[in-house]
Amino acid sequence: MALIDTNNPVELSQALVLAYKPQTFFRRMCLTVTHATKSFLIDIEKKTRYMSPYIRDTEDGETVARDGYETKTYTPPKTGTKRSVTQTDLEVRNPGQNIVEISADNANEERRLNKIVIADLLDMQAYNERREEQQIAEILSTGKVVTGVGEEIKAPIPDSHIFNAAAADKFDAVGSDPIKWLRTMSRKKISLSGGTGARRAIFGGDAFDAFLDNAKVKAYLDNRRISLGEVEPNPDQEFEGVTYQGRVLGIDLYTYDEYFFNDKEKKDQPMMPEDRIIIIGGNPRFEMHYGAVFDGATGTINKTMTYAWEWVERGKTRWREVESHPLFVPVNGGSVVSAKVI
Repeated sequence: MALIDTNNPVELSQALVLAYKPQTFFRRMCLTVTHATKSFLIDIEKKTRYMSPYIRDTEDGETVARDGYETKTYTPPKTGTKRSVTQTDLEVRNPGQNIVEISADNANEERRLNKIVIADLLDMQAYNERREEQQIAEILSTGKVVTGVGEEIKAPIPDSHIFNAAAADKFDAVGSDPIKWLRTMSRKKISLSGGTGARRAIFGGDAFDAFLDNAKVKAYLDNRRISLGEVEPNPDQEFEGVTYQGRVLGIDLYTYDEYFFNDKEKKDQPMMPEDRIIIIGGNPRFEMHYGAVFDGATGTINKTMTYAWEWVERGKTRWREVESHPLFVPVNGGSVVSAKVI
């Protein structure tokens, strides 16, 4: 053990904590809905674009059938993290804490315990937020969420809206026209099925590089004197974790370069698939639903986004757990298109 030279004081600088704040670009597009039950139902009624017919003055109006609706049943998956506090945690020096304490009174120990507890709860809440963002990105990219501990949960996005672009349409293919392709997606898919034109396009990093390098995109931008990346975003276009790149065809273009740690593969992984583009219409009705949390100790069913427990094990270890039951539902799934474009 190295000795501390008390004759030559050394100042302890402020600790650096790389917290990597969770980005909530997709989550901020969602309404929050909590439920008093484990599962919930959504009735989706898709109206037919009927027009009133022309009739003669002597005729009565024509009978028009009512549109039906479809009921979707969802059970949000459970997420949970927990941490413990033991005597060892209170004895080990925290980052930025003085190496030598003046005294070790009870008040100081209580402050240390409170600091650890608060830090743990903030960490676990951040883990929840990051999981929600990853879940949204997964559903928008693939149309479903795979938890690995239960059945896949399918979102109400048409299968034809999630696909691999044709070889000739790939952004890095010779002769491809991504501008025309974007226009087609807006007209033939989002406007047709979602009821509005495309308003946002979120690119993976590699997809946007291929978009910029495409010859027809360069020609389009040159002809219109558009400089992507040099357009100052409006306040409603600024989001943490994404870069606003400009506007094409009335569609705001973003790149999303956030990451999360994949515990199975033990490495950081892009939140947004790097080879895909997600296009979102003007009225997607994104909702984040939360199933109820049951507390066996109190016998209560809790309608909440997150729920925290605390208990002591054998009088030596204090545990805290944060549980949540989140599920992202793009109710107007026809307003979403996701394509692998390279």
